[in-house]
Amino acid sequence: MKAFDELVSTKQSRMGFHYFPNSLHYTDKDAEMWIPEIKALGASWLVLTSEADRAIPETFFAALKEAGIEPIVKFEKGLENHLETIDMRTLLEAYARWGVHSIAFFDRPNARSSWPGSEWAQNGLVERFLDRYIPLAGMALDCDIVPLFPALEPGGNFWDTAFLSLALISLARRNRVDLLDNLVLTAYSHTQNKTLNWGAGGPERWTDARPYFTPPGEQDQLGFRAYEWYTATAAKFVQRNVPSILFGAGVPHRPSAIVHKDWTDEKHLEICLAILQLLQNNLVSDPDSPTMPLDPLSNSVLAVNFWLLTDDEGSPYAPDAWFRPDGSTRQIVNEIKAKTVDMKTLRAEMPPDMTPKGMVRESHPIEHYLLLPCYEWGVADWHLDVIRPYVKKYKPTIGFSLTQAALAEKVTVIGNSQSFSDDQLEVLRASGSKVERISGDGTSIATQLEER
Repeated sequence: MKAFDELVSTKQSRMGFHYFPNSLHYTDKDAEMWIPEIKALGASWLVLTSEADRAIPETFFAALKEAGIEPIVKFEKGLENHLETIDMRTLLEAYARWGVHSIAFFDRPNARSSWPGSEWAQNGLVERFLDRYIPLAGMALDCDIVPLFPALEPGGNFWDTAFLSLALISLARRNRVDLLDNLVLTAYSHTQNKTLNWGAGGPERWTDARPYFTPPGEQDQLGFRAYEWYTATAAKFVQRNVPSILFGAGVPHRPSAIVHKDWTDEKHLEICLAILQLLQNNLVSDPDSPTMPLDPLSNSVLAVNFWLLTDDEGSPYAPDAWFRPDGSTRQIVNEIKAKTVDMKTLRAEMPPDMTPKGMVRESHPIEHYLLLPCYEWGVADWHLDVIRPYVKKYKPTIGFSLTQAALAEKVTVIGNSQSFSDDQLEVLRASGSKVERISGDGTSIATQLEER
C-alpha cells in the first residue's frame, strides 16, 4: 500500500478517463492515436477493460508508462462467471511485470443484474460475493497489485452502504487484515440529476438518512458525493483515511439507463468543468446555484475518471464519448484545449525576466479580480458606474463568478454579506487568494475605491 501511495503522489493530476468500454482497442495504432489525446487533456489515469482469458498487450502498458498515465485494469464480467484462479494468477503476474498497480474485480455486486437469478434469491449474498472476491484480491496482493473494492450500484437492489458495511464486517471476522490494510474503495460518481454538492458531508451531516428512505430536508449518497458515504462507512472498520477512485464522472446515470440520454452537451460541459476545478482544489461555484460554492473534493480521492473517452460507431455509448466515431468532439474537449493553448501562449509572450504574480501558481493565473454581484434581474448599473475610475486606474479582471475569482492572486469584492457571504469569502481565502471587501451605498463604495 505504501508503494501505491508513493506512486499516486507522482501523478500530475487526478483526472482520468474510461477508455473504450470493450477490450478490442489495444493495438500499437490505438496507442499512437489515443494516448497523445489523453495526455493533451491533462489526464493521468485510464480505466481499461480486460478479459480474464486474454491479456491487454504489454506494448500498450509501455506506451501508457512512457506518457505518465496510470492504468486501472477492470474485470467487468458479472458474478455469473467464475474467474478461473489458476489462469488469473498467470495474468496478474504478467500485469504486475508490465506496470499495473491496481485492479478491480467484478462490478456492482449489489445489483440484481450482476447475478444469475437463482443465486440472487439465495441468502447470504454478501458472503457469497466475498467467497469469490477474496481469493482474487489475495492473489492480486501476492503480485503487488492493489485490489480495488468493486464499485457498487448507487442505492442498488441491495442498498450500497449496507452491502459495503456487511462486507467489511465479514472481512474483519474472516481476519483478512491484508485486505483491510490495503483497502482502496471505488465509487460511481453519477450525479443522479442532482447538484454536485448533494450528500456532501456524508452521514455525519445527514444523520436522518436511512437505507431506502431519505426524509424531506435530508440528503443521501445518491449523487456525485457517494464516495464520502463509503469512506465514512469504511472508517468504522479501518483506522485510517481510506482512499477512493471514482468512476463514471460527468454523466447523470448509469450509461445504459434510458434517462441517461436527457443531458444536453451544455449541461455536460458545465458539470465537467466544475469537477475539473474541484480536482485542482479551486473554489468552484455550484453550477445549479452559482452564488454558492461547492464543498472541496477530499484529498483521499486519488482519481476521478470521466465517462467516456471514445467508442465504436454503432455502440449505444458512442453519444457519450468525448471523441465521437464520426470525428466530432464534445464541447468539453474544445474548452480544455483552448485553455491549454491560452496558457501556453501567455507564457510564450512573457519576457524571460518577468514572472507576474498571477503566474506564481497554476491555480492563480489572474493577478487581480474585481468581483461584482449579479442579481436575478441582472447587473446593477450603479455598480458599473462607481467602479469605472478604479478600473481605468488598476485594470483588474472584472466578473461575477466566484469560480473565476478563485483563480486570482488578489480579489476585490464589491457588495455586502447579502451579495457574497463571509463563508464564501473564507473559501476564496482558503484557495490562496488575498481578499478585500468593499461595501456600502454608491457614494461610499466610490470613495473607498478612490482611496485604494
